[in-house]
Amino acid sequence: MERLYVHTPLGDISYLHRDGIFPVIFLHGLGGSSNNWLKLAPLFPEKYRLIIPDLLGHGKSTRHADYFTISDQVEFLGHLLGSLKIDESGFVGNSYGGWVSMRYALSRGKSRFLVLIDSAGINKTLGEEPPEVRDQFVRKVMDMNPANDPDIIGKMLAQNATGTERINPQELTELPEDTLIIWGEGDRIIDRRYSEELHKGIPGSRLRTIPDAGHTPHSTHPAVVSGFILDFLENLGI
Repeated sequence: MERLYVHTPLGDISYLHRDGIFPVIFLHGLGGSSNNWLKLAPLFPEKYRLIIPDLLGHGKSTRHADYFTISDQVEFLGHLLGSLKIDESGFVGNSYGGWVSMRYALSRGKSRFLVLIDSAGINKTLGEEPPEVRDQFVRKVMDMNPANDPDIIGKMLAQNATGTERINPQELTELPEDTLIIWGEGDRIIDRRYSEELHKGIPGSRLRTIPDAGHTPHSTHPAVVSGFILDFLENLGI
């Protein structure tokens, strides 16, 4: 796996890349980075082309922008995949990255499949919580990864708190039926009930849970998560 860069109108995109045939895009959560997938990615067979970006405002990607909405992330991602001449791909997204994955599929229509891991997108956002809850979350993010910029994380919380980019029930029905939902039953950030809501709302979707996992099962239980995903892809013939 190598780290590469692409320049876009929104700034520079840093991403990890491994050659392969079918492209799979991995999107991390709020305050995370491409490195969050380093335990899971090596478990994917070499036939899969792995593309693991740092989202706008994260990791080694640009941080000088003023706007960090979900739509901005979708545009950012579109520039990356366009520069790589990727037309169709599959997405694996955790939390905030799952929200971006769904919005990308709805607006671009080029997603062969979705894997949503403890995904945001239909839940009440942290930006809608009282200020003390938001501040506590920013501190937690900084403790986990001091390389983050607290002002940027705060902007993201505020800009994604309007509800305008939340995935509504009608939009859930328009997502790819080839969607796998994976959830840690011990998730204390996004309640498990949202896994059921996603499953019921996306026709044809599959749901798998991990009893002793939390919000990032791809980090704590990579073998289990990769097993779920690879079985799913095998059944799709990918």
